[in-house]
Formats: sequence, structure tokens, C-alpha cells
Amino acid sequence: MKVGGLHELPTLREVARRTRREPRPVAQTSDAYYPEVAERRVAPRAPLHFQRIELKYFLPYRWLDHFVERVSRRTNVDPYLVREGRGRTRYPVTSLYFDSWDLAAWEEKDGGQFFRRKIRLRTYEEEFSEQTPCFLEIKRRLDAVVLKDRIGLPAGVLTDDIPLARLLPYLLERAEDQDETAAEASMMRGWLNLQPSAIVRYQRAALVAKEDPNTRITIDHDIQGVFRPPTIMGTVPMRGVDNLIATGMNAISGKYALLEIKSNNVIPSWLHEVIQDMELARTAYSKYYLVVLALRPGVAEDCAAAFADEGDL
Repeated sequence: MKVGGLHELPTLREVARRTRREPRPVAQTSDAYYPEVAERRVAPRAPLHFQRIELKYFLPYRWLDHFVERVSRRTNVDPYLVREGRGRTRYPVTSLYFDSWDLAAWEEKDGGQFFRRKIRLRTYEEEFSEQTPCFLEIKRRLDAVVLKDRIGLPAGVLTDDIPLARLLPYLLERAEDQDETAAEASMMRGWLNLQPSAIVRYQRAALVAKEDPNTRITIDHDIQGVFRPPTIMGTVPMRGVDNLIATGMNAISGKYALLEIKSNNVIPSWLHEVIQDMELARTAYSKYYLVVLALRPGVAEDCAAAFADEGDL
């Protein structure tokens, strides 16, 4: 409409009507990803990608039964173990960590770097073998927030004739999906020349909260490891470190498990109350850090003072 030869400015309602767009079609979310509630996403996330809050606590062995008793009324056994049908309440976890020769990832943890990440090869069996299903994983941590991406590997990818120096590029070349996660892992390998640095193995008891299955409680005990393993296939001799992780407890003696609480939101009040009642000490130490701390060769003491008065021999 013209007024005096000029166009009249449109009203806000007319502008909104003209710029209104049709809603985007939303892809159907697979029931395999979300069996109960379909989330409102344009595209579903990959099933091997998740982000959550993780908190760790030292749990003395002598308190294991008491802790499980306190939380048993509000938790169930891990549903994966139930579907497995083998009657297990715990399962083994074996991980091979990749690090640079100067242990850059370990040093980042030791120095308290706010953001850090590492790559590991993981299986839920006692050892790596040709028949063992396994996957690569990039774990990133920003304070208490953990972001993980897993790279699926085909069955039988591990063999005895793979040189350890070529293990990581070998696995990346055979990844099922050559996506952004595989590209990030390849970039980290190139930057840091990542090599196998330690194997960590432990037994894990897993529980989930009844009212929120996304809240998981894991108790990792019988922690063992080997620093710079000569091989990863089959039975690898390991040394237990569950009696050494007390270094994070001001050298208090005794054996400890690592209690981990994992949630997408906040810790339930009943679980927070249990932690407070038992006066559990929170820790930032990872199992990889503890294994390297205990088994990494180094000078244990300064010998100069001991031989100061010996004179020349």
C-alpha cells in the first residue's frame, strides 16, 4: 500500500507472517537407541556417544558390603548383566591405554589440567584375544564432565603378529566407521606418536538407580596393571595395585576400591547422604594414573646423602 507515493511500513504481525517457516521434518528416532522415550532431535546420536557427570571416591574394602547394603533398596543390578543371563553380578574390564613416550596424558592428569583426553582399547573380558570383542574409545574430561566416543572394531581384528608400535594405526585403518571420532584419534596419534603404555584390568560391580536408570554406580576392585607391556594378547602377568592406591589418601594403609557415580543430571539425594554418612573421600585419580604411578620405574630416593661419607672407592 502506498501513502503519498511511499510504501507504508508493514506491521510486526505481517513481518512475522512472511518470515514464518514450515517446521523441519524430524527423522524418526530408532527404538534401538531410545526404547522408552523418543527424544526430540533432528537426528539421533550414535549409540556409542554419550556425555555425563562422573564422580570418583575411594572405598575401603572393609566397607564394600556395607555400602552395597545401604544402596541395595534403591538400585538394581546392571540390566546388561540381567539380559546376559549368566547370573553374574560383576564383570571384568581390561583396557590398553595409549600415551606418548614421555606420558603426556599421564602428566596432564598429574598436573591437574582442566581439559584432557586419552585413547584406550577396551574389552569386557579377562584378556585380549582374537575372539574377544573390543573397541577403541576416546575419553575426554572437562572437570567432572566426561564425554566418550567409541569406535567399533570388527570381530577378530586382534592378532598375535601385530607389532605394538603399529597397533593403533592398524586398528584405526580397520575401524567400522571412518567418522569424526576416528579422524580425531588419528590426529592425536600423529601429534603425540601414541604407543601402548599400560594395561589396566579390574573387576566391576555395576548398579543402576531404580527411579533413574541413567544414574549408574560402579565399584572397581581387584585393580591390576602392567606398565609398557611387551605384548597384549593372551595372559599377561600383572601386578595388583589395590593396596597401593592409598597414595591418594595421604598414605593411609589398606586396600581400596574405586567407587564411580555416573549421571546425566545430578546425584540423587539418597546417594549423596550415603557418601556423607560413610565419609568417603572424593578423588580425581583415574585407574590408569594409579597404575602408572605405582609401576612406572623411577628413582626411589636420593642416594647422595647415604654415600656422602663413604669417600672414594
